[in-house]
Amino acid sequence: MKKEEPENQKQHKVSQVYLKQFGYKKNDEFWLSILEIGKTETENIRVNDFTIETNIFDLPFEDFEIRRGFENMSNQIENHYNILISNLHNQKQLNSKDTKFLYFFVANILCRTNPFRNFINGLLADNQTREKFISEISHFSNDKKDIEFVINHFEIENQLNIILETIMHYLANIFKHFNKVFIKDFNNIGWLTTDSPVHLDTQGKYGVLIPIESEIYLPLSKDFCLFMYHPSSEIQTNQLRSLKKDKINEIDFDTFEKITKKITFDYDKYLVFNTEIKPTKIEINQQM
Repeated sequence: MKKEEPENQKQHKVSQVYLKQFGYKKNDEFWLSILEIGKTETENIRVNDFTIETNIFDLPFEDFEIRRGFENMSNQIENHYNILISNLHNQKQLNSKDTKFLYFFVANILCRTNPFRNFINGLLADNQTREKFISEISHFSNDKKDIEFVINHFEIENQLNIILETIMHYLANIFKHFNKVFIKDFNNIGWLTTDSPVHLDTQGKYGVLIPIESEIYLPLSKDFCLFMYHPSSEIQTNQLRSLKKDKINEIDFDTFEKITKKITFDYDKYLVFNTEIKPTKIEINQQM
């Protein structure tokens, strides 16, 4: 018998599977040490309770299989994540299956976080940007007419979730054209992350979701950070571009610190540490 879906479901804006890579286990549960930006004391929270919102990704349909389509797809993508991290540890690189999954994982993480979702909602709400945006995300799928139907027949608050799968597939296809570099943390200090883990540095270029000049950072775990860049971009001054592609690279402390500042700048509300920290008074540079 098929399990009955609950009417209300707690959904994580940042993947639990991902967050556990930065957490610690206590009483058979994973916890995180976090700092809410604007506050002065760290706190500890269960991974299960962090960045949850009821039905945030639901579609406005009665059929639960359709209504929870994006959430269920996200769960499928997450199922391979621990294997990816394990292969980075053991094989020091990724196989073709891991690589294909990685593109979708980065796209999925980006589509679930508040800053990116707010940005897309802004594009949909503006008559001047909506048409160009629809044309862009339908480039690989030929879904332009279907997307236009959604925009014309559903309220603005429902439009994003209905086309979110299309956006995710578009982003994954774009990422296939980027080079990948895996960067080990320095001296086991560990990478930090935030509740908006994908740092997209467009280097001042705009006009499409992922400009060719974009440089992308994502802490995959406390041990590894992903850096992606397009080989044909005009701006090629970043020293990380000289690191070995598709391999794990060692870096010095100064480079580690520079990357960490980029990562921790791109938060929504929370900075996430990589080890247990008892509630501690802390000062953080709001402009970093």
